[in-house]
Amino acid sequence: MPECLDAAPIAAVPLAERCGPVGTLALRGVALHQRLAEKQVLACIVVALLALGIRAALLGVLPVPKPVIQDEFSYLLAADTYASGRLANPPHPFWQHFESFHILQQPTYASKYQPVQGLILAFGEKLFGQPWVGVWISAGLMCGFTCWMLQGWLSPGMALLGGLLLVLRLGVFSYWMNSYWGGAVPAIGGALILGALPRIGLRRQFHHAATLGIGIVILINSRPYDGAVLTVLATVCLSWWLLRKGKMPFGRALARVALPVAGLLAVAAVFMTYFNYRITGNPFELPYQEHERQYAAAPVLAWGAMHPEKTYRHEVMRRYWNEWGIRVVTIVRENPFIAFVVQIVTMYKFFFGMWGLLIPPLLWVYPMKIPEERMAALLLAGFLIALAPLTGFNPHYAAAITSVVYLFLLQGIQRLRGWRYKGKQLGLALAVFFVTLFPIQFGKHLFTLLADGAYVRPMALARERVVETLKKQPGRHLVLVRYAPNHYVHREWVYNLANIDAQRIIWAHEMGPREDRPFIAYFHDRYVWILEPDQSPPRLTPYASAAEGVSANAVAGHQPGS
Repeated sequence: MPECLDAAPIAAVPLAERCGPVGTLALRGVALHQRLAEKQVLACIVVALLALGIRAALLGVLPVPKPVIQDEFSYLLAADTYASGRLANPPHPFWQHFESFHILQQPTYASKYQPVQGLILAFGEKLFGQPWVGVWISAGLMCGFTCWMLQGWLSPGMALLGGLLLVLRLGVFSYWMNSYWGGAVPAIGGALILGALPRIGLRRQFHHAATLGIGIVILINSRPYDGAVLTVLATVCLSWWLLRKGKMPFGRALARVALPVAGLLAVAAVFMTYFNYRITGNPFELPYQEHERQYAAAPVLAWGAMHPEKTYRHEVMRRYWNEWGIRVVTIVRENPFIAFVVQIVTMYKFFFGMWGLLIPPLLWVYPMKIPEERMAALLLAGFLIALAPLTGFNPHYAAAITSVVYLFLLQGIQRLRGWRYKGKQLGLALAVFFVTLFPIQFGKHLFTLLADGAYVRPMALARERVVETLKKQPGRHLVLVRYAPNHYVHREWVYNLANIDAQRIIWAHEMGPREDRPFIAYFHDRYVWILEPDQSPPRLTPYASAAEGVSANAVAGHQPGS
């Protein structure tokens, strides 16, 4: 198929006669693909709309996702804060009861993360009443911008093919579309940076310096470490393309590329320092850094120093930071090569899924004769090496190079399709086979989904059942969460939105009679419950004042405030 995308239409007539009805239909599809590919802007729009349309059509069996992962709740807090017109919230008087993962309680109540993902969710919440709409739109844009990036490196037909493969693999069923965890946003930033490189460096389209700058701003404000790494790599690549052998005077390169990018970064820096100041009180300290200082026991990068010992108010947080966090860093330090291999395997399974797709990329390592191949190799290798010291690796850590990963695959398919064995063009048949693995995987996911009916993440289902139980009760509620000693630390229940006191259902940690007494008195107009999420099913019971030795205003059969 890939070779046919660049074939002359005149060859279709005699070939169609030999292939019969199925071949004729396939060739018509190839011809349509090629016509669309030549209209490059339209091709990117179609790819984006295809991802959006397919996912919207599946809402009946794959409904709007409910948050489960700790990070998701943090991003949703950011979204609710921004949608309320604030960058941060004042700390709650009883903030100790509300401590949770990836969230600051002091000096302000805010998410620890950079703002772009939260802004995307806030857009969905403010305009549509549903934060996931922002995720849905960003995933569609990711597919469209990846197609645009590939157009800068490959033929239009191959670029469109890459965009369609991305839709089938990541644009509909991946957690980048079906959670609030992120992935699509840094992939957009990376695609803008990487798509601008050949347009500026090889084609001298200097207006794309603005595209480069926008991509850097998006990436730095969604994943700072990854953004810094890719910015450095892109700068090296672009400098080599522009300045090698005197192709462009340094002064002209500075004026046409560096100054526009620097201007955009300067504007972004003003916002970033203000953002930091509003949350941490220090314009030069990221919320992430403040959060790590207060809570983290182990460094994010394996080579970093262990943090000073901290005292945690909740056992679940102590276990997460002092046990799980330190164990992960220790494993990476003691087995760096194995940890790196695990990262690569995790990335590969996420981006491609089937191991058979390993063959085209392996063919890609043959001698690289054109600038695009050499530059792609440098970008991919440099980024993967930079990811190696990261601990607790997840695929969205590599989101910035999504477009390069698919460029890697497509360049391998290009090499493969020219392979001949005993004069027979077997490479083309193999290339078609590897391409068809994507729709096969997509069909498998779709069939499973349709066969099983509507899918809701199990942890989300448990939480929703508790929420529905409370919604059937009159009045407002305060839920004190009591974990079992063996509670799984990655399943946190204590999360709230920006205005805690205004929520109908408030989630908090049970801390013991002395700490809980004034806390419950503060919420004297609410029904108070104990939730034991580690029971099966989770057990929700009215707060028992006699058993806990606390004077509670809300117990079974009593009205709040009585």
